[in-house]
Amino acid sequence: MPDPRRIDVHHHAIPPKKAELMRRAGAPHVIPWSLAETLEVMEETSTEFALLSNAIPDFSPGRDAATALNRASNESTAELVADHPARFGLLAALPMPYVDAALAELEYVYDELHADGVVLVPHAGDAYLGDAPYDPLFAELNRRRAVVLVHPMPLPGAGPVPVPSVLADFLLDTTRGALNLILSGALDRYPDISFILSHGGGFLPYAASRVELLGPPFFGADPERITAGLRRFHYDLALTGPSALPSLLETVSADRILFGTDWCAAPRAAVTECVRNLDSGRWDLPEPSRALIDRDNALGLFPGVARRLAACV
Repeated sequence: MPDPRRIDVHHHAIPPKKAELMRRAGAPHVIPWSLAETLEVMEETSTEFALLSNAIPDFSPGRDAATALNRASNESTAELVADHPARFGLLAALPMPYVDAALAELEYVYDELHADGVVLVPHAGDAYLGDAPYDPLFAELNRRRAVVLVHPMPLPGAGPVPVPSVLADFLLDTTRGALNLILSGALDRYPDISFILSHGGGFLPYAASRVELLGPPFFGADPERITAGLRRFHYDLALTGPSALPSLLETVSADRILFGTDWCAAPRAAVTECVRNLDSGRWDLPEPSRALIDRDNALGLFPGVARRLAACV
């Protein structure tokens, strides 16, 4: 049975202030959101606590616009967290590729807004996670022993395509970012950053054997580095349904898997269907594994959340 006190590590919120910010920044659309419906969905999915994140694409090019939008978005989410500290936490957005602005925002969200972690998209411009432009930011994230949710966006340089990005490109974006973290050696250089890959790791679990087989002969990659890297990541279950779960469960053990829903970016019916599938019993997950996925892994990654929830008992 699922733990009725689940912790959702992949959860979005668009309160009115943030919605207006996005409209002014030129967002092509703004997802409807209400606190009342959010609490209903959390009840339906046995979720006690959700870590709120909103990956912020740069709708208005330029450092100043990106910096202002990320700051305002983080402050808006922090207000919601402050009003409901027993239900929500904050994974703050950073304005990459503007490294100096991202470092300044990182200091602000940790020291002033008391963020629980950050969210990064797999690429900034043409640079992917693990490329040299990220090094100063990763050094500080490593110093802070930060948790980073890797949340995808449309692929860089991709023009209009007939297939919506959410159906395939998002999954490839996460996969590219994860592979670059492994192959670039970034996971070794920054061992104290904990990376959570969205949506069950995109295509990564499905492609894991291919990467292990072809990485060494084609790219001279260390096979042990590849295998260790695949198991270094944490993977959230947002929108990870019956076609994806077997690959994920074959690739990593339960201690690397976290509960997630993708509410409100995903429709309510999609969220509840994925959770019903997870709870259906078809995956033969023993109770200790369920406890890790539902709650315990998240408590280990986010000690601040663990302390807050313990104080509310």
